[in-house]
Amino acid sequence: MGYPWKYLLIFCLGCLVMVHQISNAQTSNSAYNFVDNPSFTKLAGLGGVNLTAGNDVMMFMSNPALLDSNAVNTPAFHYLNFPGGIHVATIGFNTELSNGGIIGIGLQYFDYGNFEGFDAIGIPTGEFGANEFALVVGYGNQIGVFRYGVNTKILGSILEGYHAYALAFDFGVNYHHPEMDLVLGMNLRNLGFNLSTYVEGQKLQLPTDVRIGGSFKPQYAPFRFHLSLRNLNGRETDFFIPNPGSNNDDISGVDKIFRRAVFGVEILPSDNFTLRLGYNHLIRKEFETSSGAGAGGFSGGFAFKVKKFELSYSRMFYNIPGGSNIFGISTSINEWRTF
Repeated sequence: MGYPWKYLLIFCLGCLVMVHQISNAQTSNSAYNFVDNPSFTKLAGLGGVNLTAGNDVMMFMSNPALLDSNAVNTPAFHYLNFPGGIHVATIGFNTELSNGGIIGIGLQYFDYGNFEGFDAIGIPTGEFGANEFALVVGYGNQIGVFRYGVNTKILGSILEGYHAYALAFDFGVNYHHPEMDLVLGMNLRNLGFNLSTYVEGQKLQLPTDVRIGGSFKPQYAPFRFHLSLRNLNGRETDFFIPNPGSNNDDISGVDKIFRRAVFGVEILPSDNFTLRLGYNHLIRKEFETSSGAGAGGFSGGFAFKVKKFELSYSRMFYNIPGGSNIFGISTSINEWRTF
């Protein structure tokens, strides 16, 4: 077995053992699920889950193996508007080290707005706020045909006077075919532990996940196809929205498989313009109503360059009447330099 294969195989096996042990140990309430929300345009436009779409400053927050030199020294800001007055801001920046490694820094901030508070007997206590955040620092590098990376994340959840914090890690390895535009990836997300919880003695479970995926662009074709599989670590994750009245056994085997799959395609007519389309079957099924699903589960967006800026937009459809809109802007610091 060659040099890069041996160490990467040991790395992957070690991470799988960690996931297995953590998944077995965590039987408490799930928390910090906001961290898996697609809050930037490229990820949202491709269906909300992706391991292989590089060349973007924000994508390391989805998979740290996507830290590459094509998006260094490029600050980016993305704004997500949810129905119901929920606002999300995401910022990111990557830079290259002298050894060829890439450092990425990102922040996701969710503002859920203000709520009216009441005491135990219904007397108003005034308004209170709720917000959550993830501060992410990632490192990525390359060994031969493999790119690998690790993210360290501080997760915070602040609900009125209750606070919870956790330390989590993401690990990723992507294989790049030396001749074809083919990428295969593996991503282990949100392995970690609680630093503090809302109430002393409370147990909160991080949204640990195992994901694999791939992308392929046929030679000379202006298309790149993506397939990602999530929730592969044996958790009961066939339900996006917990529903006590639903029975997981009522879901067919084929439907269970497709609920774990996310499809995406990039249309690349030029270097300055990109279209993105995605489909997430889990979202479509969980937001389906008696009136149907409409465009639920589908997403789309675009990105184009104007002088020194790249502007991007994506929309994710959740059900017939509603969806989320995401706007992004980035610029390369190198293009502004005059020395």
